[in-house]
Formats: sequence, structure tokens, C-alpha cells
Amino acid sequence: MKKAIKTAGKVAIGAGLAYLAMGEVVYEAVVNPRVMNLIVSSPFYDDSARDDFLEGCAVYHEDNDWFDEHYIADTIIYSDRMSRDSYAKVYFQDEPTDKYAVVVHGYNDTPKGMTRWIRAYLEMGFNVVVPYLIGHGPDKSLYCSMGYYDRYIVMDWIDYINSLNDKAKIVIHGVSMGGATTLMVTGEEIPENVVAAVGDCSYTSCWDEYCSQLENFPVPASAIVAPVNFVSKIRGNFDFKEASPLKAVIRSKTPTLFIHGDGDTFVPYSMMEPLYEACGAADKQMLTVHCNVHALSAYADGELYWNTVKEFISKYL
Repeated sequence: MKKAIKTAGKVAIGAGLAYLAMGEVVYEAVVNPRVMNLIVSSPFYDDSARDDFLEGCAVYHEDNDWFDEHYIADTIIYSDRMSRDSYAKVYFQDEPTDKYAVVVHGYNDTPKGMTRWIRAYLEMGFNVVVPYLIGHGPDKSLYCSMGYYDRYIVMDWIDYINSLNDKAKIVIHGVSMGGATTLMVTGEEIPENVVAAVGDCSYTSCWDEYCSQLENFPVPASAIVAPVNFVSKIRGNFDFKEASPLKAVIRSKTPTLFIHGDGDTFVPYSMMEPLYEACGAADKQMLTVHCNVHALSAYADGELYWNTVKEFISKYL
């Protein structure tokens, strides 16, 4: 009996160590944007559909050129909520305006990747603020938070805008992880002058998103995601289930436009409707764009995308 107990104990210890080891490895791969950037840059990573789309998209290349030609230094504020500096690209109109857009980038991205959104809002007469999210660009954190702590970063930049202009009317517009961040912000106690939000291709929760990527795996997705979530929590980062736009929008009072590409499989298109249905805002709308590549609806059908955005937010400006 003693041998059996000892053997069982060794097996349990071994299984526990294996559980932690797997969690650590996957955590580094998916929550550390710098590691993910190495993976994406490697010859073994294949995202040919996205690469082909962007290669043939003239507007995308024009946007990249525009960003480089209109380079501006980062604006830095101290984030009271995160107790460290926060960085953003801030664009002002030549003539004073009370309209501000906070544009929120996605995972493993930077403000440059949001140039289409920056230019669109500038053309609509907005000042534009584009924060670097946690673990991205010059932010000091090694790990991201998939929107969970990023919502505090966005709220600090809202405070920054209000310190500049007490008559500001603010729209938040995020894409992918930035869309999730945007929706999580709307679940917080935010100033009433945040008049509208646009969440483009947000996931319902970080947990759901990671599980969706493993749905065809030979083992249950939760068996992979659970140890990674455990590592995240013991490291003092976020709980994947609490990084949940779905939970947040229930509390939202902010008019919200939900956008998703109907062929998106990276953040499944099926996640948009549950977010819309759960949203507590009195004014909410869904827009489906015919797009097979994640987070590129604004390029796939720019006319439909931006006309819908303009129509929705104009009611509150």
C-alpha cells in the first residue's frame, strides 16, 4: 500500500509539474507579444490569406506611407490606475474641436497598424489619441492583458482628454483586442462625455478566444487553456475568464456599434451576436462586413464600414 501511495504521489507531482510546464510555455507564447512577434516573423508561421490581402490592398500601403510621413513623437502621461507611464500617439486638428476619438489597437500591434482608423477620424474632424496597450511598444510590461488592464489605460487617456477640454465629446473605437478593450471600458464607470463606442471583431472573453483556436485540437481546449490561465493568475496577471467583454457590456450605457467580418475565424464571427444581445446600452447596432480576414473589415469594404460608423456616431456629436 505504501508503495502504491508513493507511486501515486510521484505521478501526481509529475503531472503537476507537467501541467505547470505546459502552462508556462504556452503562456510565454501567447501572452508575451515579443515572443509572439518572433513566432509570427519566423518562416514556419503561415498567414498567407492575410499577407495576400494586404499585398494587394493599395489603401493599406498608402496608410503605411502616410504614417511614416506624418511621424510624431509619443505623448507620455502617468497612468494613475497602472502606476506607471503610458504612451500614445496624439493627433490634433489644425483648428480647435471638441471631438476626440480614442483609437485602440489590437494584439501584437502598434498605433501604426491603426493608421486607417487614425486617418478616417482625422478626416471626420476629430482629434485622435492612440494609446499603446500593455506590453506593446514602449510600454514597460513584458506581458499583455488581452484588454483586462488595458481598459484602465484607455480610461487614463479619457481623463487626459478631459483635462485638455472640458467640453470634449469622445468616441472609442477598437479593433480585435482593442475592440475587446473598448467594450470592457464601456462596462466601467466612465464620464458621460464618452458618447459612443465601436467594437470591431471583439471576442466574448479571452478564455473563449483561446478555446476557439483549439477547437480542432485532439484534446479538449480547456485542457490546454486552463494551465495557461493558472500560470497567468499565479504570476499576478489576469484571469482569462474575467477578461470578458461579454460580462462588461451588460453594464454598458454607452451607445455601441458592433462590427465583425462574416468570414473571420481567428475571432469567430459567431461572437458578435452574443455581445450585441448582452449589451445594456439603449442604442446598439450590429454591422456585418463581407471579409474573410480578421480585423480588416475597414479595408475589405471601407465605404460600408465608414458610412455606418459615421451614421452611428453622428447622433451623439
